[in-house]
Amino acid sequence: MVLADPNSLTRDCFSLGLGTLCQDMTVRSVASLRDAAGVLARDGRTEVVLCNIGAQAGLNDVMCASIRDAVSACLPVPLVIISDRDDGGMILESLRLGVRGYIVPSLGLGVMLEAIRLVAAGGTFVPATSLQSLIAPVPGGIAVPQTPPGASMPVTDRIGGLTPREMAVLTCMREGKSNKLIAYMLGMCENTAKAHVRNVLKKLGATNRTEAAFMAHAHLSRGAALESNQP
Repeated sequence: MVLADPNSLTRDCFSLGLGTLCQDMTVRSVASLRDAAGVLARDGRTEVVLCNIGAQAGLNDVMCASIRDAVSACLPVPLVIISDRDDGGMILESLRLGVRGYIVPSLGLGVMLEAIRLVAAGGTFVPATSLQSLIAPVPGGIAVPQTPPGASMPVTDRIGGLTPREMAVLTCMREGKSNKLIAYMLGMCENTAKAHVRNVLKKLGATNRTEAAFMAHAHLSRGAALESNQP
């Protein structure tokens, strides 16, 4: 993995943290996306490129052009953005530019590592906290209450023929939890959690966890709107 970060302090912190958390991961740190492209040209084993844009207020023309060029230069290696801003507009613009992941500091290193692995495996990652802002609000809709993991859900709140257990797993997926965290929260072994995740994706026809989370948010938003319009 290659990490591009102009700030030497955060660059060293991310490299040390990820390297400590996953000792079989090699993190090569550079100061810019241009330098990252140079590393890729010399080493064809890189699976993911991370770029920390920090507290960038928005993606201006210069930054957009830089990201677009970086995505093109890194292909077929996916590019993941690290940003201090959990902003739906920035996420959508980043995805439009070809970015395959968007990570915010509130996720923590553990979830960040799972997100990197997801992208390396061919998926796309955005934080679950941003999903609601990416879905257009339904007129007359109301806030969707969070269902505790493992709690039974009404049949009307189930989608894709999911069982109550699979709905609990989907709830955890919406919150961005890894298989290990899902297993811990629901009191099951990690292999069982992985099997449930595969079943959820298959039943929903989703290609990855992010798409499944989008589908769940959209479904629950529509359900809440229908309930709010009932007398």
